[in-house]
Amino acid sequence: MNYKKMGKRFLSRLLSMAIILAMLTPQVTTTAKSISTKDKNMVELQILATSDLHGRFISYEYASNEATTTGSLAQLATAIKEQRKLHPNTILVDNGDTIQDNSSELFLTDKAHPMIVAMNELKYDTWTLGNHEFNYLPDLDHILKQSKAAVLCGNVYRPDGTPLGKNYKIINKNGVKVALIGMVTPNIVKWDEQNLKGWKVTDPVTETKEIVKALKGKVDVFIAVEHMGIDSEYGVTGSGITDLANEVPELTAVIAGHAHSQIPSQIINGVLVTEPGSNGQALSKIEISLKKSSSGYKVVSKNSELILMNDTKTGKVYEQDETLSKKLAPFHQKAVDDANSKIGQLINGDLVPEDAIPGIPTIQIQPTALISFINKVQKEYGKADISSAAGFRTDANVKMGTLSKADAAKIYKYDNTLYVVEITGAQLKNYMEWSAQYYNTYKPGDLTVSFNESIRGYNYDMFSGINYTIDISKPVVPTDTVKSGSPHLHFASSRIVNPTKADGTAVKDNDVFKLAVNNYRYSTTLKPMFGDDIKVIYKSDEVLGDKGRIRELIVDYISKNKKITNFIENNWKLIGMDWSETDRKELSAYIDLGRISIPVSLDGRTPNVRSITIDDLNKLRNEEKGKIRILTFNDLHGNVESTAKEAGVANLAGRIDLYRMINPNTIAVSAGDNYQGTAISNILYGAPINDFLKIANVEFSAIGNHEFDWGRERIEAWENGNDFAFLAANIYDANTNTPVAWAKPYAIKKINGIKIAFIGFATPETAFKTKPSNVAGLEFKDPAEIAPQYISQVKAEGADVIVALTHLGSAQDSKGTITGEAADLAKRITDFDLIISAHTHLLVKGEVNGTPIIQSGKNGRDLGVITLNMNGNDLAGIDMELLPIGSMNETNKGNPQVIQMVEEYKKQVGKELDVVIGQAEKEYPHDRFTNVSELGEWVAEVMRQAGRAQIGITNGGGIRIPVEKGNITIGTMYSLMPFDNTIVTLEMKGSDIKKLFEHGIENKEIGWIQYSGIKVFYNPGKPYGQKVNSIKLMDGSLLMMDEYYSVATNDFMAENGDNYDFSKAIEVNNTNIPIRDVLIQYIKEHGKLNFNSKNVLIEGKDISANQKDIIKGKKAA
Repeated sequence: MNYKKMGKRFLSRLLSMAIILAMLTPQVTTTAKSISTKDKNMVELQILATSDLHGRFISYEYASNEATTTGSLAQLATAIKEQRKLHPNTILVDNGDTIQDNSSELFLTDKAHPMIVAMNELKYDTWTLGNHEFNYLPDLDHILKQSKAAVLCGNVYRPDGTPLGKNYKIINKNGVKVALIGMVTPNIVKWDEQNLKGWKVTDPVTETKEIVKALKGKVDVFIAVEHMGIDSEYGVTGSGITDLANEVPELTAVIAGHAHSQIPSQIINGVLVTEPGSNGQALSKIEISLKKSSSGYKVVSKNSELILMNDTKTGKVYEQDETLSKKLAPFHQKAVDDANSKIGQLINGDLVPEDAIPGIPTIQIQPTALISFINKVQKEYGKADISSAAGFRTDANVKMGTLSKADAAKIYKYDNTLYVVEITGAQLKNYMEWSAQYYNTYKPGDLTVSFNESIRGYNYDMFSGINYTIDISKPVVPTDTVKSGSPHLHFASSRIVNPTKADGTAVKDNDVFKLAVNNYRYSTTLKPMFGDDIKVIYKSDEVLGDKGRIRELIVDYISKNKKITNFIENNWKLIGMDWSETDRKELSAYIDLGRISIPVSLDGRTPNVRSITIDDLNKLRNEEKGKIRILTFNDLHGNVESTAKEAGVANLAGRIDLYRMINPNTIAVSAGDNYQGTAISNILYGAPINDFLKIANVEFSAIGNHEFDWGRERIEAWENGNDFAFLAANIYDANTNTPVAWAKPYAIKKINGIKIAFIGFATPETAFKTKPSNVAGLEFKDPAEIAPQYISQVKAEGADVIVALTHLGSAQDSKGTITGEAADLAKRITDFDLIISAHTHLLVKGEVNGTPIIQSGKNGRDLGVITLNMNGNDLAGIDMELLPIGSMNETNKGNPQVIQMVEEYKKQVGKELDVVIGQAEKEYPHDRFTNVSELGEWVAEVMRQAGRAQIGITNGGGIRIPVEKGNITIGTMYSLMPFDNTIVTLEMKGSDIKKLFEHGIENKEIGWIQYSGIKVFYNPGKPYGQKVNSIKLMDGSLLMMDEYYSVATNDFMAENGDNYDFSKAIEVNNTNIPIRDVLIQYIKEHGKLNFNSKNVLIEGKDISANQKDIIKGKKAA
């Protein structure tokens, strides 16, 4: 969004144009179609359909061992029940591929299968079998007997000639007779040839046509529920829904499946077609209106749509049905337990490196340990010379560490079994050429490798036991003639270059090898390719039964060997690409930053279907012309390391590097609070952060309040040891009323001939938002009063753009309204082209009084990206965006120099920080702006005991993180209490203690006071200073206004930090005992953190207190 103000005349023209367009544009109102009707001759019919559920009975992926919200029968149940309430004439059907995947095989021989249990519970009317049901043919009858839904599969016949399932079922709904016809793709004979030996599979189109012919005049509606995609496969006529609709136009509607496509509504030859995708992601909904006539019911209208379980456009997510979820809970637990069972360990690294270019799967463009491992297992169990394997998922990977059974499913997704065949050298070369057609032909100007859109990734095999290169500049040269839609199976030698055996000798045409492949590849490719000329010599399922599945072999291998390594065979590579690595590196930066994406196929199933070219890159380069970019972060607070929550400075620097790569006219700045906040930074007094600032070439920083936490002398030392400058125009020496010498008020940076002035401002809150003694003798002046003189000065020096680089706070509400110190500055000073905000740890992006304001959250989680669009020396506009840095952890684009620096510092302090001192027996959340937390109460209680005081008090902002359940380390305690505060003991009058609580309860600027040793009764609706009703000590006695009580607090508060008033305290003693140390000692002594709140904050009046005395404020509070 461009935040530069437009001229009034231009705005007027825009407004006039908008009014005219509004008058000319037709007004369209879309309403949901009502299923009800008052016409007694009309009947409204609804068909709900699922397909390709693939074992998703609960919203949980057992392979990755994580819950999801993207779809399952449990989620679908909620939508189905909702639709049935709306539409009584509802039919519910499933279109197959139901019991395969997602650990579904665990239940094949059990008394009950969770998918069937769920479908029975939901009262499905029919279940059409899919191709994957035939993976389990020996156990399929056991599953079919459990189904209360009619099993449809009208084109598959057992060896004895009897049909496996019914070919149709007629259902009467309110007088309307509906024929549901069920068939499966005939290509099951390719995929499950072994299981289907002796079985007969017929043409589903012919079968459907015969049924319609036989039932014509006897039913009103024909619905085909057939497990086929829109298009035919392998050139087999009748294996696609298009063939079906064209041949059988009498069908009212068809529910498609198999292709995993989401098709809300499509008309083919007058037949309505819908497909609900896969994995329970959607429910197909067909509505048919029929009118009664003398000859029966006639279709008046028909339509269909998809009901998404997780609609990313509307944000609607269907919750899992509670009743069904409870019924499925035992099955879920069994699957989770199985997924979690430990089988071994992966050492030396992950199986697949992160994608160098997002959107181009590493697993398919270079050798990886994952494919090497699959091939190793296949060769070992099959005693083969050569093996081939595909990467079934583009994101398939296993991270270094402990391996569970779930990890085996990540390595190998499908239930394939292992075949070993005898193959000649000539046949092997042809097979390899077949596989190599996966790559699009490289053309001059291409900067990326891309894939053939019509070939699925699971049909690209990589080979082991043989060395080869693939020249993708060569064309694919088929030598066979096939009919349209059929795949080529025979190829001239073109792309596979110099294949050699493991010993380095050339592969000869008459060589004979033992080749390990999966049963799918044999049936769909090698058998059609070579027929009887290829001999099968081993089938793992015949020898090992269910344990012969390749995934089970992988589990067995890991279990026996206990440890596996990330060994890469490195026996093949792609060649023929003639590109500039410099151009590719620059392009990669554009891709990483989301400026261009790698194209995918129309159905989304094949990635990387077109190469990005030098022309694409030049277009992006042209878009950068005339732009200057300012990158900003704030409140980094020493977050050096990358964690689950924090991006870390290596990733932050990496993102800065990417922007500099695409545009050298880029400057990085910080808005302050850089150093203080984590163990690694605190122990080393900010050294890692200073190194980061230097490596990332951060040129200027505002001064945050926490820059003073270790004394002001540190500020000058940080600057002297670095190549950047601290900017602060409003920090004055209180004695001389002059700006401090150790910070520059402003700096001018010349970028591409443009002079950009940065004027720095600290927040005036610094006076009480750090330890007051650290800022003694300093005055933090109002920025709006100081700004004009420096604005005049930088203008006189020729500044083209003026930026306020500040540690001033800001906040933005849901309507976009910005408030706070930065907003106040924008209202009073209009000469700034941009205000960079900080301090409040919030994401802010918008404008106030025509001035853009941006704040980038906290901890380096986000980067503020400000683009100055220049027209010569004039600023034509400003674009701003906030980019999350967390995703950099996934794409591994961290700055290598910073990564190394962080590792060195971690070694320096790691042993100390990683020491486990105890266990948190539950989670202890903390949000200083919410309430008195249980964690805050514990901290105050430990302080109270250590100070031998009656009352413990600390500030909510001094507690920086929640404590998670589990191990507590020294590092945890440094992150919890990073500010090196010490315990101060003192005595205060009851009346002054009451004032502390009037200030610290519901304070929206500093957060809630945290305390122990007393109970406070308060009224939340009362104004500031009038909230406290009464205060009691823990023994039940009232806090008396004129008596003194012992208090343990921190040195920050004792010096009136956060504007708490301790000025009237007596017997003040700084123990110099760090609060962090006593907390650590407490946990070490107890071995755990198991503190429970004593209910110290109570809303309302204390009915046991003398309210008259409290109101007078003389005796008690």
